[in-house]
Amino acid sequence: MLFELDDDFYRDPFSRFDGLREQAPVHVLHGTDGSRFWLVLGSAEIRTGLRDPRLSKDPGRIAAARVAQRRDAGLEEGASGEQRLGQILEMGEFMRSFTDEVRVVVKDELSGEFARTRAPVYRNIADRLLADLATVDGPLDLVSRFTMPYATHVTGALLGYEEDELPAFGGYVAGWMAPDTPEQRAEALAGLFPMIDELIARRRATGGEDIASALAAKVASEGRQDADALVRACLIFILITVETAVSFLATATLALLTHPEQLRLLLAEPLRASEAVEELLRFTGPHNISSQRCAVEDMEIGGREIKEGDLVVFALGAANRDGEHFPEPHCLDITRDTAGHLAFGAGRHYCPGTHQARTSLTIGLSALLDHFPGIALSGPEQEVPWVRSELLRSVRVLPVVLSPERVPSGRPGV
Repeated sequence: MLFELDDDFYRDPFSRFDGLREQAPVHVLHGTDGSRFWLVLGSAEIRTGLRDPRLSKDPGRIAAARVAQRRDAGLEEGASGEQRLGQILEMGEFMRSFTDEVRVVVKDELSGEFARTRAPVYRNIADRLLADLATVDGPLDLVSRFTMPYATHVTGALLGYEEDELPAFGGYVAGWMAPDTPEQRAEALAGLFPMIDELIARRRATGGEDIASALAAKVASEGRQDADALVRACLIFILITVETAVSFLATATLALLTHPEQLRLLLAEPLRASEAVEELLRFTGPHNISSQRCAVEDMEIGGREIKEGDLVVFALGAANRDGEHFPEPHCLDITRDTAGHLAFGAGRHYCPGTHQARTSLTIGLSALLDHFPGIALSGPEQEVPWVRSELLRSVRVLPVVLSPERVPSGRPGV
Protein backbone atom coordinates (compact mmCIF):
# COMPACT_ATOMS: atom_id res chain seq x y z
CA MET A 1 0.00 0.00 0.00
CA LEU A 2 1.06 3.63 -0.55
CA PHE A 3 -0.01 4.67 2.92
CA GLU A 4 -0.51 3.02 6.26
CA LEU A 5 -4.08 2.20 7.19
CA ASP A 6 -3.92 3.45 10.76
CA ASP A 7 -6.24 5.35 13.08
CA ASP A 8 -5.01 8.66 11.67
CA PHE A 9 -6.08 7.59 8.18
CA TYR A 10 -9.53 6.45 9.30
CA ARG A 11 -10.01 9.75 11.14
CA ASP A 12 -8.62 11.94 8.35
CA PRO A 13 -7.93 10.26 4.99
CA PHE A 14 -7.95 13.61 3.20
CA SER A 15 -4.44 14.68 4.20
CA ARG A 16 -3.11 11.38 2.81
CA PHE A 17 -5.10 11.88 -0.38
CA ASP A 18 -3.72 15.41 -0.73
CA GLY A 19 -0.15 14.20 -0.36
CA LEU A 20 -0.56 11.48 -2.98
CA ARG A 21 -2.36 13.78 -5.41
CA GLU A 22 0.51 16.27 -5.21
CA GLN A 23 2.80 13.50 -6.47
CA ALA A 24 0.55 12.18 -9.24
CA PRO A 25 -3.18 11.87 -10.02
CA VAL A 26 -3.05 8.06 -10.28
CA HIS A 27 -1.20 5.47 -8.19
CA VAL A 28 -1.04 1.68 -8.17
CA LEU A 29 -1.84 -0.09 -4.89
CA HIS A 30 -0.96 -3.63 -3.86
CA GLY A 31 -3.03 -5.30 -1.14
CA THR A 32 -1.85 -8.03 1.21
CA ASP A 33 -4.57 -10.28 -0.24
CA GLY A 34 -2.90 -10.31 -3.66
CA SER A 35 -5.08 -7.55 -5.06
CA ARG A 36 -3.67 -4.87 -7.36
CA PHE A 37 -5.63 -1.84 -8.42
CA TRP A 38 -5.26 1.73 -9.60
CA LEU A 39 -6.25 4.49 -7.19
CA VAL A 40 -7.37 7.66 -9.00
CA LEU A 41 -7.00 10.82 -6.90
CA GLY A 42 -7.05 13.67 -9.41
CA SER A 43 -10.40 15.45 -9.48
CA ALA A 44 -10.49 15.80 -13.28
CA GLU A 45 -9.45 12.18 -13.77
CA ILE A 46 -12.09 10.99 -11.30
CA ARG A 47 -14.88 12.97 -12.97
CA THR A 48 -13.89 11.68 -16.40
CA GLY A 49 -13.26 8.12 -15.25
CA LEU A 50 -16.59 7.72 -13.48
CA ARG A 51 -18.29 8.39 -16.84
CA ASP A 52 -15.97 6.23 -18.98
CA PRO A 53 -17.81 3.19 -20.43
CA ARG A 54 -14.51 1.35 -20.73
CA LEU A 55 -14.52 0.91 -16.96
CA SER A 56 -17.08 -1.77 -16.15
CA LYS A 57 -18.80 -2.59 -12.86
CA ASP A 58 -19.88 -5.98 -14.18
CA PRO A 59 -19.50 -8.32 -11.18
CA GLY A 60 -18.35 -11.22 -13.36
CA ARG A 61 -15.50 -9.21 -14.85
CA ILE A 62 -14.42 -7.90 -11.46
CA ALA A 63 -14.54 -11.35 -9.85
CA ALA A 64 -12.53 -12.85 -12.72
CA ALA A 65 -9.92 -10.10 -12.39
CA ARG A 66 -9.58 -10.66 -8.65
CA VAL A 67 -9.26 -14.42 -9.15
CA ALA A 68 -6.57 -13.89 -11.78
CA GLN A 69 -4.64 -11.53 -9.51
CA ARG A 70 -4.62 -14.00 -6.64
CA ARG A 71 -3.50 -16.83 -8.92
CA ASP A 72 -0.70 -14.65 -10.33
CA ALA A 73 0.37 -13.91 -6.75
CA GLY A 74 0.39 -17.63 -5.91
CA LEU A 75 -2.35 -17.25 -3.31
CA GLU A 76 -4.83 -19.80 -4.66
CA GLU A 77 -3.12 -23.07 -3.77
CA GLY A 78 -4.73 -25.65 -1.52
CA ALA A 79 -8.10 -25.84 0.17
CA SER A 80 -7.96 -22.33 1.60
CA GLY A 81 -7.29 -20.94 -1.84
CA GLU A 82 -10.23 -22.77 -3.34
CA GLN A 83 -12.42 -21.53 -0.52
CA ARG A 84 -11.33 -17.96 -1.16
CA LEU A 85 -12.01 -18.36 -4.88
CA GLY A 86 -15.49 -19.56 -4.06
CA GLN A 87 -16.09 -16.56 -1.83
CA ILE A 88 -14.98 -14.14 -4.53
CA LEU A 89 -17.17 -15.72 -7.19
CA GLU A 90 -20.12 -15.94 -4.80
CA MET A 91 -19.76 -12.22 -4.02
CA GLY A 92 -19.73 -11.59 -7.76
CA GLU A 93 -23.11 -13.24 -8.09
CA PHE A 94 -24.35 -11.41 -5.02
CA MET A 95 -23.43 -8.05 -6.56
CA ARG A 96 -24.82 -9.04 -9.96
CA SER A 97 -28.22 -8.97 -8.28
CA PHE A 98 -27.60 -5.29 -7.54
CA THR A 99 -26.69 -4.60 -11.16
CA ASP A 100 -29.52 -6.61 -12.71
CA GLU A 101 -32.39 -6.10 -10.27
CA VAL A 102 -31.95 -3.74 -7.34
CA ARG A 103 -30.53 -0.84 -9.31
CA VAL A 104 -33.33 -0.98 -11.87
CA VAL A 105 -36.05 -1.15 -9.22
CA VAL A 106 -34.56 1.66 -7.15
CA LYS A 107 -34.26 3.89 -10.21
CA ASP A 108 -37.86 3.19 -11.22
CA GLU A 109 -39.47 3.34 -7.79
CA LEU A 110 -37.56 5.86 -5.65
CA SER A 111 -38.34 9.00 -7.63
CA GLY A 112 -38.32 12.52 -6.28
CA GLU A 113 -42.11 12.46 -6.03
CA PHE A 114 -42.02 9.16 -4.13
CA ALA A 115 -39.49 10.60 -1.68
CA ARG A 116 -41.69 13.66 -1.09
CA THR A 117 -44.75 11.53 -0.38
CA ARG A 118 -42.80 9.35 2.06
CA ALA A 119 -41.28 12.28 3.97
CA PRO A 120 -43.99 12.24 6.70
CA VAL A 121 -43.29 8.54 7.28
CA TYR A 122 -39.59 9.23 7.80
CA ARG A 123 -40.29 12.13 10.11
CA ASN A 124 -42.65 9.98 12.16
CA ILE A 125 -39.96 7.31 12.50
CA ALA A 126 -37.38 9.88 13.62
CA ASP A 127 -39.76 11.54 16.08
CA ARG A 128 -40.66 8.22 17.72
CA LEU A 129 -37.04 7.17 18.14
CA LEU A 130 -35.94 10.55 19.46
CA ALA A 131 -38.88 10.81 21.87
CA ASP A 132 -37.66 7.58 23.47
CA LEU A 133 -34.29 9.25 24.12
CA ALA A 134 -35.74 12.29 25.87
CA THR A 135 -35.59 10.61 29.29
CA VAL A 136 -32.00 9.38 28.94
CA ASP A 137 -29.82 10.96 31.59
CA GLY A 138 -26.14 11.09 30.72
CA PRO A 139 -24.05 10.07 27.69
CA LEU A 140 -25.31 7.67 25.05
CA ASP A 141 -24.08 6.28 21.75
CA LEU A 142 -25.92 8.08 18.96
CA VAL A 143 -25.05 5.36 16.43
CA SER A 144 -26.72 2.47 18.26
CA ARG A 145 -29.50 4.59 19.76
CA PHE A 146 -30.53 6.71 16.76
CA THR A 147 -28.66 6.58 13.45
CA MET A 148 -28.79 2.77 13.12
CA PRO A 149 -32.45 2.43 14.26
CA TYR A 150 -33.50 5.33 12.05
CA ALA A 151 -31.72 3.91 9.01
CA THR A 152 -33.07 0.39 9.51
CA HIS A 153 -36.62 1.54 10.20
CA VAL A 154 -36.66 3.73 7.08
CA THR A 155 -35.35 0.83 5.00
CA GLY A 156 -37.89 -1.54 6.54
CA ALA A 157 -40.71 0.87 5.71
CA LEU A 158 -39.47 1.12 2.12
CA LEU A 159 -39.39 -2.66 1.81
CA GLY A 160 -42.98 -2.87 3.00
CA TYR A 161 -42.89 -3.81 6.68
CA GLU A 162 -45.64 -2.50 8.94
CA GLU A 163 -44.80 -0.02 11.66
CA ASP A 164 -45.05 -2.59 14.45
CA GLU A 165 -42.61 -4.86 12.58
CA LEU A 166 -39.88 -2.25 12.27
CA PRO A 167 -38.24 -2.68 15.72
CA ALA A 168 -37.69 -6.41 15.18
CA PHE A 169 -36.50 -5.87 11.61
CA GLY A 170 -34.17 -3.08 12.72
CA GLY A 171 -32.72 -5.17 15.52
CA TYR A 172 -31.93 -8.06 13.20
CA VAL A 173 -30.35 -5.80 10.57
CA ALA A 174 -28.23 -4.04 13.19
CA GLY A 175 -27.07 -7.40 14.54
CA TRP A 176 -26.17 -8.51 11.04
CA MET A 177 -24.36 -5.34 9.92
CA ALA A 178 -22.77 -4.22 13.19
CA PRO A 179 -22.44 -7.27 15.45
CA ASP A 180 -20.36 -7.37 18.59
CA THR A 181 -19.59 -11.07 18.08
CA PRO A 182 -19.87 -13.65 15.28
CA GLU A 183 -22.54 -15.37 17.33
CA GLN A 184 -24.64 -12.20 17.41
CA ARG A 185 -24.39 -11.93 13.63
CA ALA A 186 -25.48 -15.54 13.18
CA GLU A 187 -28.43 -15.05 15.52
CA ALA A 188 -29.43 -11.87 13.70
CA LEU A 189 -29.42 -13.59 10.31
CA ALA A 190 -31.39 -16.49 11.77
CA GLY A 191 -34.11 -13.97 12.66
CA LEU A 192 -33.80 -11.78 9.55
CA PHE A 193 -34.18 -14.49 6.91
CA PRO A 194 -37.62 -15.64 8.10
CA MET A 195 -38.80 -12.02 8.21
CA ILE A 196 -37.68 -11.50 4.61
CA ASP A 197 -39.22 -14.81 3.52
CA GLU A 198 -42.52 -13.89 5.13
CA LEU A 199 -42.55 -10.43 3.53
CA ILE A 200 -41.80 -11.90 0.10
CA ALA A 201 -44.62 -14.42 0.45
CA ARG A 202 -46.98 -11.66 1.54
CA ARG A 203 -46.07 -9.38 -1.33
CA ARG A 204 -46.21 -12.13 -3.93
CA ALA A 205 -49.75 -12.85 -2.76
CA THR A 206 -51.09 -9.31 -2.45
CA GLY A 207 -48.58 -6.89 -3.96
CA GLY A 208 -48.10 -3.36 -2.71
CA GLU A 209 -46.44 -0.03 -3.36
CA ASP A 210 -43.10 -0.92 -1.84
CA ILE A 211 -39.66 -2.16 -2.79
CA ALA A 212 -40.28 -5.81 -1.92
CA SER A 213 -43.29 -5.88 -4.28
CA ALA A 214 -41.30 -4.16 -7.04
CA LEU A 215 -38.40 -6.59 -6.63
CA ALA A 216 -40.78 -9.55 -6.74
CA ALA A 217 -42.36 -8.19 -9.93
CA LYS A 218 -38.93 -7.60 -11.49
CA VAL A 219 -37.75 -11.15 -10.78
CA ALA A 220 -41.07 -12.60 -12.02
CA SER A 221 -40.89 -10.53 -15.23
CA GLU A 222 -37.66 -12.35 -16.03
CA GLY A 223 -39.46 -15.67 -15.83
CA ARG A 224 -37.94 -16.64 -12.49
CA GLN A 225 -39.57 -17.73 -9.26
CA ASP A 226 -36.27 -18.06 -7.45
CA ALA A 227 -36.85 -17.24 -3.78
CA ASP A 228 -33.11 -17.05 -3.12
CA ALA A 229 -32.70 -14.41 -5.84
CA LEU A 230 -35.38 -12.29 -4.22
CA VAL A 231 -33.88 -12.66 -0.75
CA ARG A 232 -30.49 -11.72 -2.17
CA ALA A 233 -31.98 -8.62 -3.79
CA CYS A 234 -33.62 -7.59 -0.50
CA LEU A 235 -30.33 -8.05 1.36
CA ILE A 236 -28.49 -5.87 -1.13
CA PHE A 237 -31.15 -3.17 -0.84
CA ILE A 238 -30.81 -3.29 2.95
CA LEU A 239 -27.02 -3.06 2.75
CA ILE A 240 -26.80 -0.10 0.42
CA THR A 241 -29.52 1.97 2.09
CA VAL A 242 -28.68 1.30 5.74
CA GLU A 243 -24.91 1.63 5.36
CA THR A 244 -25.15 5.05 3.72
CA ALA A 245 -27.63 6.46 6.22
CA VAL A 246 -25.91 5.19 9.34
CA SER A 247 -22.50 6.35 8.18
CA PHE A 248 -23.57 9.77 7.01
CA LEU A 249 -25.85 10.76 9.88
CA ALA A 250 -23.20 9.90 12.46
CA THR A 251 -20.28 11.60 10.72
CA ALA A 252 -22.42 14.62 9.75
CA THR A 253 -23.45 15.08 13.36
CA LEU A 254 -19.84 14.83 14.47
CA ALA A 255 -18.82 17.41 11.86
CA LEU A 256 -21.43 19.87 13.11
CA LEU A 257 -20.48 19.31 16.74
CA THR A 258 -16.84 20.03 15.94
CA HIS A 259 -17.75 23.12 13.89
CA PRO A 260 -20.00 24.93 16.37
CA GLU A 261 -20.35 28.07 14.24
CA GLN A 262 -21.91 25.98 11.47
CA LEU A 263 -24.17 24.21 13.95
CA ARG A 264 -25.34 27.55 15.34
CA LEU A 265 -26.07 28.79 11.82
CA LEU A 266 -28.12 25.70 11.02
CA LEU A 267 -30.05 25.93 14.29
CA ALA A 268 -30.77 29.60 13.61
CA GLU A 269 -31.79 28.92 10.00
CA PRO A 270 -33.30 25.42 9.87
CA LEU A 271 -34.52 25.95 6.30
CA ARG A 272 -30.88 25.55 5.32
CA ALA A 273 -31.08 21.85 6.19
CA SER A 274 -30.99 20.67 2.57
CA GLU A 275 -28.01 22.93 1.82
CA ALA A 276 -26.29 21.70 4.96
CA VAL A 277 -26.76 18.07 3.98
CA GLU A 278 -25.20 18.70 0.56
CA GLU A 279 -22.17 20.37 2.13
CA LEU A 280 -21.87 17.61 4.72
CA LEU A 281 -22.03 15.03 1.92
CA ARG A 282 -19.15 16.84 0.25
CA PHE A 283 -17.20 17.37 3.47
CA THR A 284 -17.66 13.96 5.08
CA GLY A 285 -19.53 11.70 2.66
CA PRO A 286 -20.06 8.03 3.52
CA HIS A 287 -17.54 6.66 1.00
CA ASN A 288 -13.84 7.49 0.85
CA ILE A 289 -13.27 5.30 -2.19
CA SER A 290 -15.64 4.02 -4.87
CA SER A 291 -16.44 0.42 -5.64
CA GLN A 292 -14.12 -1.28 -8.12
CA ARG A 293 -14.27 -1.00 -11.89
CA CYS A 294 -12.60 -3.33 -14.38
CA ALA A 295 -11.00 -2.04 -17.60
CA VAL A 296 -12.56 -3.74 -20.64
CA GLU A 297 -9.72 -2.58 -22.91
CA ASP A 298 -6.33 -0.93 -22.67
CA MET A 299 -6.67 2.76 -21.78
CA GLU A 300 -4.91 5.69 -20.12
CA ILE A 301 -5.85 7.62 -17.00
CA GLY A 302 -3.78 10.52 -15.70
CA GLY A 303 -0.77 9.51 -17.77
CA ARG A 304 -0.79 5.90 -16.50
CA GLU A 305 -1.34 2.93 -18.80
CA ILE A 306 -4.28 0.83 -17.62
CA LYS A 307 -4.38 -2.67 -19.12
CA GLU A 308 -7.49 -4.66 -19.98
CA GLY A 309 -8.53 -6.53 -16.84
CA ASP A 310 -6.94 -4.04 -14.45
CA LEU A 311 -9.04 -2.88 -11.50
CA VAL A 312 -9.61 0.82 -10.86
CA VAL A 313 -11.07 2.71 -7.88
CA PHE A 314 -11.78 6.42 -7.44
CA ALA A 315 -11.07 8.40 -4.28
CA LEU A 316 -14.41 10.20 -4.05
CA GLY A 317 -13.37 11.86 -0.81
CA ALA A 318 -10.29 13.29 -2.54
CA ALA A 319 -12.40 14.79 -5.33
CA ASN A 320 -14.78 16.34 -2.82
CA ARG A 321 -11.84 17.96 -1.01
CA ASP A 322 -10.02 19.17 -4.12
CA GLY A 323 -9.21 22.89 -3.91
CA GLU A 324 -9.36 23.25 -7.69
CA HIS A 325 -13.07 22.51 -7.54
CA PHE A 326 -14.05 23.72 -4.07
CA PRO A 327 -12.36 26.79 -2.52
CA GLU A 328 -11.00 26.11 0.96
CA PRO A 329 -12.03 22.47 0.61
CA HIS A 330 -11.18 21.44 4.18
CA CYS A 331 -13.50 24.07 5.66
CA LEU A 332 -17.09 23.15 6.48
CA ASP A 333 -19.39 25.87 5.11
CA ILE A 334 -23.09 25.05 4.84
CA THR A 335 -23.64 28.17 2.70
CA ARG A 336 -21.20 27.16 -0.06
CA ASP A 337 -22.09 26.08 -3.61
CA THR A 338 -21.71 22.31 -3.53
CA ALA A 339 -22.65 21.66 -7.15
CA GLY A 340 -20.56 18.84 -8.55
CA HIS A 341 -19.77 16.94 -5.36
CA LEU A 342 -19.34 13.22 -5.92
CA ALA A 343 -20.80 11.72 -2.75
CA PHE A 344 -23.27 9.79 -4.93
CA GLY A 345 -20.86 9.13 -7.79
CA ALA A 346 -21.38 10.24 -11.37
CA GLY A 347 -22.13 8.95 -14.85
CA ARG A 348 -23.87 5.66 -15.60
CA HIS A 349 -23.41 4.46 -12.06
CA TYR A 350 -24.66 7.58 -10.32
CA CYS A 351 -26.59 6.41 -7.26
CA PRO A 352 -30.18 5.78 -8.44
CA GLY A 353 -31.64 6.41 -4.98
CA THR A 354 -30.37 9.95 -4.46
CA HIS A 355 -33.86 11.48 -4.05
CA GLN A 356 -34.67 8.98 -1.34
CA ALA A 357 -31.27 9.34 0.34
CA ARG A 358 -31.34 13.14 0.39
CA THR A 359 -34.88 13.21 1.77
CA SER A 360 -34.33 10.67 4.54
CA LEU A 361 -30.93 12.10 5.54
CA THR A 362 -32.24 15.67 5.69
CA ILE A 363 -35.23 14.60 7.77
CA GLY A 364 -33.10 12.52 10.13
CA LEU A 365 -30.63 15.33 10.78
CA SER A 366 -33.35 17.99 11.09
CA ALA A 367 -35.35 15.89 13.54
CA LEU A 368 -32.29 15.28 15.71
CA LEU A 369 -31.55 19.01 15.96
CA ASP A 370 -35.23 19.90 16.46
CA HIS A 371 -35.50 17.53 19.43
CA PHE A 372 -32.06 18.17 20.89
CA PRO A 373 -30.55 21.50 19.78
CA GLY A 374 -28.19 21.29 22.75
CA ILE A 375 -26.61 18.01 21.62
CA ALA A 376 -22.89 17.84 22.40
CA LEU A 377 -20.02 15.39 22.41
CA SER A 378 -19.56 13.74 25.79
CA GLY A 379 -15.79 13.51 25.42
CA PRO A 380 -12.85 14.67 23.29
CA GLU A 381 -13.22 14.44 19.53
CA GLN A 382 -9.91 12.56 19.32
CA GLU A 383 -11.38 9.68 21.32
CA VAL A 384 -14.28 9.04 18.92
CA PRO A 385 -13.55 5.62 17.33
CA TRP A 386 -13.79 5.30 13.55
CA VAL A 387 -14.74 2.26 11.49
CA ARG A 388 -11.52 0.67 10.26
CA SER A 389 -12.28 0.76 6.55
CA GLU A 390 -10.47 2.41 3.66
CA LEU A 391 -13.74 2.48 1.69
CA LEU A 392 -16.40 3.50 4.20
CA ARG A 393 -16.15 6.71 6.22
CA SER A 394 -18.03 6.26 9.47
CA VAL A 395 -17.63 6.50 13.20
CA ARG A 396 -18.16 3.26 15.09
CA VAL A 397 -19.53 4.96 18.20
CA LEU A 398 -20.58 8.58 18.73
CA PRO A 399 -20.83 9.38 22.46
CA VAL A 400 -23.06 12.41 23.02
CA VAL A 401 -25.22 14.06 25.63
CA LEU A 402 -28.67 15.19 24.55
CA SER A 403 -30.35 18.37 25.65
CA PRO A 404 -33.52 20.08 24.43
CA GLU A 405 -31.95 23.39 25.45
CA ARG A 406 -29.78 25.16 22.93
CA VAL A 407 -26.24 25.75 24.19
CA PRO A 408 -24.43 28.76 22.66
CA SER A 409 -21.02 27.10 22.56
CA GLY A 410 -22.41 23.94 20.99
CA ARG A 411 -19.83 21.77 22.77
CA PRO A 412 -20.24 21.47 26.53
CA GLY A 413 -18.40 18.68 28.23
CA VAL A 414 -15.48 18.69 25.77
